[in-house]
Amino acid sequence: MNTNTEHPLLDLSRDDIVPYFMWDYRYTVGQIKEMLAEDDEDQRIWLMAKIMRDARYSDVWKFISLQDFLKYRERLMKGRLGWKKDFWQFLYSRWIQYGIVKEDNDSYHIAK
Repeated sequence: MNTNTEHPLLDLSRDDIVPYFMWDYRYTVGQIKEMLAEDDEDQRIWLMAKIMRDARYSDVWKFISLQDFLKYRERLMKGRLGWKKDFWQFLYSRWIQYGIVKEDNDSYHIAK
C-alpha cells in the first residue's frame, strides 16, 4: 500500500484496486486503463466523464491526458459532467486566458 494515502481506495498505483470514484461500479484501476485505451469512443467518453465528475482533480490526470480532454471536450460538456460542468468550463476558460491551450475553430484544441 502507498504510505502517502489515508485509505487503500485512494491508492491508484495498484491495478487491482477499485478506486474510490468507482463507488457505483466495480472497475479496477487496471480495467479503467484498459477501457480508456480501447477503440470504443462512446465508452471512453462515458468513462472520462465519470472520472471527471467523481474523482479528485489531481487524480483525473492519472487517467486522462490533456489532449484527450481537449479532443472530447465538446462531447464531455454536453450533459455528462453534472454539477462539475461549471468547474471544468471555468478551468478551460482560464487555460485559454493564460495561454495553456489555444482555442481554434473546431472541437480539438492544441495544448502547448
